[in-house]
This record gives sequence, structure tokens and C-alpha cells, in this order.
Amino acid sequence: MFASRQSALALLLGVTLQACAAALAQGYDSGYSDYALLRENGLVCFDERLPPPKRIPSCTLVIDRGGLEKRELAKVYLARAQAFQGAADEQAALKDLSSAVRSDPRSTRALMGRGNYYASKSDYSHALEDYDRALKIEHSDPGIYDDRGNALYALGRRDEALADFTRAIALDPHDVTAYSNRATAYLASGRLDLALADLTQVIRAEPGNGKALYDRGTAYERSGELDKALDDYRNAVRLRPSFAPAYAAVGRLLKAKNPDAALAALDEAIRLDPGSAALGSRASLSLSLGRPELALRDLDQVIARGGADSIAYLDRGVAHEKLGHLEDAISDYSRSIELAPGTAAHIDRGYAYVRLQQLDKALVDFDAALQIDPQNMPALLGRAQANQASKHLAASLEDYTRVIQADPSNATAYFRRGNVHFDQREFSAAVSDYSDSLRLDPNQALALYNRAVAAQHLGRLKDAAQDRRRALALDPSLGSGELRAPDK
Repeated sequence: MFASRQSALALLLGVTLQACAAALAQGYDSGYSDYALLRENGLVCFDERLPPPKRIPSCTLVIDRGGLEKRELAKVYLARAQAFQGAADEQAALKDLSSAVRSDPRSTRALMGRGNYYASKSDYSHALEDYDRALKIEHSDPGIYDDRGNALYALGRRDEALADFTRAIALDPHDVTAYSNRATAYLASGRLDLALADLTQVIRAEPGNGKALYDRGTAYERSGELDKALDDYRNAVRLRPSFAPAYAAVGRLLKAKNPDAALAALDEAIRLDPGSAALGSRASLSLSLGRPELALRDLDQVIARGGADSIAYLDRGVAHEKLGHLEDAISDYSRSIELAPGTAAHIDRGYAYVRLQQLDKALVDFDAALQIDPQNMPALLGRAQANQASKHLAASLEDYTRVIQADPSNATAYFRRGNVHFDQREFSAAVSDYSDSLRLDPNQALALYNRAVAAQHLGRLKDAAQDRRRALALDPSLGSGELRAPDK
């Protein structure tokens, strides 16, 4: 998550290969005469290009010979610790790092080397102790503030971490690492303007920094500046063509405006990282494109990996429902509600119960959704539909009226309220509602047909015949010439 200025021991040694070897030889006070042998092994010990199995014995020989000044001995321990890490011998590496600290307790390089080792193992408490000691010795090194800020942030001490990153920038206004780390902290805490400012500083200094572009895209996206976000995500893809999250972000933002391009980007993200969050985005896109079977395939993978959230279960429930798997859909909606109760899952489960004619359960769900959002139109429509099917016509009429009052352009609400009036044998009111629905959407065959039936009951035979002809022209399956009551 955060960048480290001193992520490798090599950066901590602070001297050139030739200088190290010369310093070792000159630092002997034991009268040792084989200068050439010592120098040769010193060169090997400090040469990071050589494989660890070759470096370790040379470092050991230098240490075992004795006679080194403590400051020079600490450097050799650091070099061997680095070699041990390269050989994946972590226990030996830590032992040498501690030996380096003991040899030269005032060596910030040794303290930072051990601190960074602890941080790499997520042992941030011990890392912090070493960083604190290093800062007491050298309080003007921005790199130490950078790394201590990372440890503080990992320990949940975010304000202190931000103070450290800010201090690093004050010491070195060109400290790109500190700007990057501070931006990450700002982004995580939702301080988007500050994150954008810092990331812009990073990108200005490093135009090829694809990760910074991706992070700035994230900040723009969360700020609602989607075009700027898309530009940054695309540039991140260009600079880091193997970075799956950038492709996933491009696909996510393109879903509405260019589904084909979105699908291509999401496919690439999943190819690069089969466990990518792009699986969920691709499933959502498949649902919107009317491909529930493809959505179900992706969501099965997301959920099988054990990292699914309430949205994944909600979307899989929708896919199951579109495929007619109502019991499976209800199971997924229920799991979504367990993870994070929300209106969408209650509403979708309610409609699934309506389709199964389990109307009491449907009403419970619609009521639950309206407890969360009393003005939720789909929940009001669903509850009205369930009440009508349960013959609770007064309650149904009340909900449809609430929808119409909130949204006078809702053709569906007028049509369905017309059906309730019809069931109450209030044919004049039914004709009025069907007429309002048709005014908003003139090509509703069933609304025309039902208005014809209501007009027939009012004795308006000419109007009934006209509506009947128009309805059958739009949908011949509605009847073969005889008027009938509307299906509900």
C-alpha cells in the first residue's frame, strides 16, 4: 500500500563497493598482514550482483577474522543480513541485523535495516521502536519519517502517520515517496482534495508513475469526476500493462457508455488476475446486457472464493431470478440481507415471493424496505401489488396513490391503480387511471384492453370497441373478439 524509501538493505549500506572493502582493510588494528585476502572477501561480501551463497562465506570470513572497528563491523553484518535475506534465511538475517545494531547502536542504517525487516513481516510495533531510536539520532532524515509514518499508519495511528509524511515533505519538498504515502492516507480517509493535490505532485515529478495515476483516478472517481478518472485509469493501463486493477477500473467506468470496450477491459483484468474484483463488475455488466447465465458463472467464482460481499449475493440472486431459479434467488437475497440489510435485497426478495404467491412473506420484505426508505418507489409498488393479490384493496390503492403523488409521470402506477379500481368495481375511476397511463405511454396493449372492459361496464360500447381494436392490433394474443376481465 505504501512506498518505502529504504526497502532494501543495500540502500542502507551507504558506501560504495570499493570504499567498503578499503575501509575494512584499513580499519583492522590487529596487524593482520594478508590485506589482499581481506580486501578480496570484502569486495565479494558487498557485491550485490553476486549470488547469496557466494557472498555469505566471504562476509563470514571478514567477521570471523576480527579486529574490525565496530562501525565497520556493523556494515559487514548488514551486508551479510542482506545476503541471508536473498537466500531466504530470515532468521539468520534478523540475527545479523541485531548484531549490526549492537555493534554500532548509533547507526541509523542498522536501526532502519532492522526496522524495515520488522515492517516487512508486519511486526510494526518492533519496527516503530527502531524508527524512534533512529530519529533520536538523526531527526532530519526524511526517509526515516517516511518509514515510521508507514508503521504508524499500519498500527492505526493515522494522524501521527500523516504528521510524519508531512514532516518528511517539509525536510525534502521533492520527497516523492512522502507525497505518495500521504496521498494514500488521505485517500483512505476520504480526504479526496488533499489526496488529489499530493498525487498530482507525484505525477508531475514522475510522469511515468502508473500507480500514482491509478490512485489519482480512484480519487477522481470517488469525487464524481468520472471523465478525469477514466483518463487516469487509461494512462495507468498504458504505463503498467500488467496491472489488473487499472483494467478493472477502465471496465467499471465504461460499462454504461461503451459495454463492448468495458467487457474487453474486464476480460483483460481477469486474465491478468483470475481473482480480480473485475469478476463482479463483469457479472454486473452481463446482467445489464441480459446475459444472466454469464453473470451467474462469474458470481459463482466470486462467492466460491469466500470473499463475496452483500452485492455479490444480491447480483447472483438477480441472475438466478432471471433464469427462473426462484428458490436459489431467495436464498441469495437472504444471504445479502444477512451481510448488509438494504432496500434492494428486500425488494428483490419480495418480488420473488410474489412470483411464488408467498404474499405474506413478500409484504414483510416490502415493509422492511420501506422502514429503511419510506419513499422507495419500487417497494411501494411491490407492496401495492402484493396487497392487491391478497385482496387488501384499500391498502393497495393507498400505496399506488402515494407513488403517483410522488411521481405523476409513473405510467405503471396509474395502470395498476386502475386495476385496483376495477377490482373494486369503480369503473369510472379505472377508466380515468387507464387513460392517464396511456397518456404517458400510448402503446400499452393491456391498458387499452382493460380500459375497453371498464368502458363496457359503463355502457360506453363505442369507446370499448375502439380500445379493443387498438389493443388487439398491438397484441393479438389478448383476445379473439370477446371482451374479458383483466388478468392480474
